[in-house]
Amino acid sequence: MRRQCRKDEGRVARWILPLVAALWTTALPEPAEGQLKWQDLVFTGGFSAEGYRGNLPAVTVPAVDSTDHASAVAGEMGARGVVSLFTRENRTLGLEMDAGLRQFAAGGFEVRDYAPREWVARLDLAYRHSLTRTGVLWIEAGAGGRKVEDRPPMPLFIQPGYLTVDGRVRMDFYPVRGVFFDAELGGEAGDYQTSVLTPQLDLLDRKSFGGEVGATWGASWTVRLHTGFRALAYKNQGTFDPSDPYRRDRAYSLGATWAVRSSVRAQIGVEGTFNRSNSDRPEYNALRLQAVVAAPLPGGLSLNLFGALTRKDYLIETDFARLVPGEEADNASQVYLELARPLLVNLDGALRFGWTRAETDIGESYFQRYGASFLLRYRPRAR
Repeated sequence: MRRQCRKDEGRVARWILPLVAALWTTALPEPAEGQLKWQDLVFTGGFSAEGYRGNLPAVTVPAVDSTDHASAVAGEMGARGVVSLFTRENRTLGLEMDAGLRQFAAGGFEVRDYAPREWVARLDLAYRHSLTRTGVLWIEAGAGGRKVEDRPPMPLFIQPGYLTVDGRVRMDFYPVRGVFFDAELGGEAGDYQTSVLTPQLDLLDRKSFGGEVGATWGASWTVRLHTGFRALAYKNQGTFDPSDPYRRDRAYSLGATWAVRSSVRAQIGVEGTFNRSNSDRPEYNALRLQAVVAAPLPGGLSLNLFGALTRKDYLIETDFARLVPGEEADNASQVYLELARPLLVNLDGALRFGWTRAETDIGESYFQRYGASFLLRYRPRAR
């Protein structure tokens, strides 16, 4: 396991360091000493109570220890910060960092109780360059990771550990007759961490490349239409076809988003995804409806609502498990309702309720999560 982790870290270093170096070289033609500035720094802590439902096969341990119902209490802490590395009249370079820890105490299983621990971290570097006649150019590079200890069986699903690196180039064009066009190209490499008990997670390793174009118009309200394409390659998943032995997917998307900004901010979107593959197993069609609302309430309260409903249909039914990486995030149905208010000048408190129905790392196997959380967010006072 330690050898595998060192191997994964080496892969991340080989991917992310050249990207960071390229951005740094492009963005810093002259010294930028003394320009570092924290734009935001937030420390978060809290606890939650969660219930899980499902009747799913255990894939993370050799013993069958799944159950219809499971429960957990969890404590969490994290930090998020945005640093401005330098700012010019038409150029900026920023660094965003996000890291957190969640410790669970889970029960309801047949063989034993579990105490999963989840570490997550993300680092993003973004360079912005305003071009005089064309628009705004963005060059971004990032790396993220997750480590999970004592990962439990179903239905308490925790995404397995992984390391990812990604990069993208985006152009936001100046308006033409009131219409803003944008275009983006990007790629990602993901490496899932395996162990003696979970060698099948190696099948999730993937590389992807794709792009998206969009058009936006409106003033107090806006409408954006977009279409995208993504190519994915899974070097460890076979197709049983000697002439085309490794799985390759092509995902096409088409969507629209309507947004309004006033004292109440609201956004409603719809997107369809069509995934086609040289392997029959993962081909599917999905439709996703999404809504986001942020509104002030009396008494200094604020309301934040996020909802997403997804319908996903596989084109071909099979009798064996399908590993579908990322689908628990890409095609999940989720509802989050949060009530927050300031407690002190630099301290906010929030009460959050949530529901999730999502696919696990076995295709067409779903779990449901119900939870309530209390969170504190502390922002140190700027000097």
